Amino acid sequence: MIDFSMTKEQEAMRKSVREFCRKEIIPVAAELDQITDRDEIIPRVLGIMKKGKDLELTCMVIPEQYGGMGLDNVTIGILWEELAAGDAGFVGNFGISNIPWLPLIIGGTDEQKEKWFRMATDSDEDVFITSYAGTESQGVGLNTDKIWETGQFNFNVQTSASKEGDCYRIDGEKCFITGGGIAKLCIVMANTSGGLSHFIVPTDTPGFNVIRNNDLMGHRTMVNSILSFDGVKVPEENLISMSEGNGPAEMLKAAAYSDAWVAALAVGIARAAYETALNYAKERVIGGKPIIQYQAIGMMIADMAMLVEAARAMTWKSLWMNDTRETPDGKLAALAKVFASDAAMKITTDAVQVYGGAGYMKENPVEKYMRDAKVTQIYEGTNQVLRVLASIFEFLGM
Repeated sequence: MIDFSMTKEQEAMRKSVREFCRKEIIPVAAELDQITDRDEIIPRVLGIMKKGKDLELTCMVIPEQYGGMGLDNVTIGILWEELAAGDAGFVGNFGISNIPWLPLIIGGTDEQKEKWFRMATDSDEDVFITSYAGTESQGVGLNTDKIWETGQFNFNVQTSASKEGDCYRIDGEKCFITGGGIAKLCIVMANTSGGLSHFIVPTDTPGFNVIRNNDLMGHRTMVNSILSFDGVKVPEENLISMSEGNGPAEMLKAAAYSDAWVAALAVGIARAAYETALNYAKERVIGGKPIIQYQAIGMMIADMAMLVEAARAMTWKSLWMNDTRETPDGKLAALAKVFASDAAMKITTDAVQVYGGAGYMKENPVEKYMRDAKVTQIYEGTNQVLRVLASIFEFLGM
């Protein structure tokens, strides 16, 4: 049976992250959310991340043998929830920097892991950030008809990687790339003659360009960028697994881990919105009594509590399954991400409603939670795509 109690180590790590959020992130989160100039906000974000360097939050998934934290999935989920409850953008900067390492963990050779993991953990940089460049303007073009027929997952990626001697030349453009504008290393998904593959690209490589850092609706402290690869040349040993065509398998397995992490992120936003609305409902007095005593409000608060608990339970089950199975459970991770992000959107919307007209004002935190929640239904696979994938996994018995 699953034990829902945390270990002493998990409690200690959660406490450290919560204290960091309380001291460094929460006091400035609302101010940073209102800054429109990305050139102004990025240095401030990096300065705060530097203060959290000792927490090693960008190395959560890197195995201990390479100097990383080597955390299990449940612990990663606990920390992602805590960061998201502090500010969703910062869990993007800290947490999502772990996702690019997954293809390397899954398909990388021992030599590749030693080189690139050590580069991150031994780095003198204030914070070593990585990005995963998969998304393109036309989407990834998942051909579901072909999956039903053959069981093979194929993606329509335009970025190309052509072999030139002992190097690969990468050309193309990627959009909505978390951390792209501040990353030291980028894992790029590109088409080769042998099929979709992943490449390790240091961002100081000639031809790697940041076209723009996006101005986001929510997650406004998160750096999100459009990248171009104009004749970027990397040696053939930067091809993950040293074999072309392994990209789809690496990506699907990585998503089976990362979707559960994003579910935890959504739970963190939902929890923060619920707690804020609860406190307001207990303190706001109308007609001589706190508004929580009116059934219309009290029932909304109860529904929020119910959804937070249900989303966390489903998320933790997914994380636990990924820790205890030889291969991650992609179907359950997809379903957890969908449920938790839909719950976050419902909870944050209702939190605004509990505040009434005041909830629509930027001076109150609930409108920010609502904006932050929305993208959890979109990134790391839209909820519509993940529902389709879950049905395919059911059909294929995966």
